[in-house]
Amino acid sequence: MAQQPKHRKALLGSLALGLALTAGVLSSCLTGGRKAGVQPALTLGIMPSVDYLPIAIASEHGFFDDSVELVRFSSPMERDAALQTGSVDGSITDYMSAMLLQSKGQKIVLPVATQGGFRLVFGHNEDLVRLSDLEGKHIGLSSHTVIEYATEKALVSPEGKTLPFTPVEVQKVPIRLEMLRSGELDAAILPEPFATLAATKGLRVVSLPDGIIEHITGLALLRKSYETKRPAVVSLIKGYNKAIAYMQQTPREEWVGSIVQLLGIPPEVALQLQLPDYQPATSPDTTHFAPILEWMKTKKLVPHSYQATGLVPPLPDLQ
Repeated sequence: MAQQPKHRKALLGSLALGLALTAGVLSSCLTGGRKAGVQPALTLGIMPSVDYLPIAIASEHGFFDDSVELVRFSSPMERDAALQTGSVDGSITDYMSAMLLQSKGQKIVLPVATQGGFRLVFGHNEDLVRLSDLEGKHIGLSSHTVIEYATEKALVSPEGKTLPFTPVEVQKVPIRLEMLRSGELDAAILPEPFATLAATKGLRVVSLPDGIIEHITGLALLRKSYETKRPAVVSLIKGYNKAIAYMQQTPREEWVGSIVQLLGIPPEVALQLQLPDYQPATSPDTTHFAPILEWMKTKKLVPHSYQATGLVPPLPDLQ
């Protein structure tokens, strides 16, 4: 079992770098297929993460038939708050966040599975080479999130028991990366592009055990938007599929600018960034909810009776 989270004060330099990186990926709203003065058919929240890349490329290349406005957020909390208040029609989110929102009464659906990227990053301690070496070490995470879930699932003994470790609460990913570099953390699971950035800084990056965090994100939409804006939803999904086909058929050098703009990283890093195996839109496999939901119940994040009923609707006809 993990101990209670331990809060540590990051160095001023860590905070400065974190704020700079965060500012680097923020910008004004992007629009796709939208004319001046025209109300967007859909408004989507996006973040600097690789699972949003097909949507960003679809917007930039005009693959959406209806206008889609992309609104940038700097943290999952801001994104989820926008969903809760109806400030956006939807966003890509992880299954845990979607189930948390639904369990609290938010009427949302997850019609499309998406692909994200997460890897484990070791700090500068050269004695740490295997997952088992992290027993008792300081691991950066954000409590009650899919990162905490993945950390506990990854750090297990050969007998399948969670290895004890000291969780260090660090919600901002850029600061988590800097604390790894400064030696304040022994390891942390980071999303892309931060895992690749860590590798460029000389930190060791490894893939997580199969199945832990491969199928955890999807496109979440307000149920009302999904039901009343069906033509725009169909346009969104078709544009998403067009973007993936474009990425698969076109050298990365031709769309590297989209990565740079979305993620706020240098072109040379964008060219070597490990991207997911993007797939055309399919419905989420609800069997992937089960281990996450079981963990959420052990943490008392959702009622024991909660079953995520109705979270995944039928995929709309794209013809």
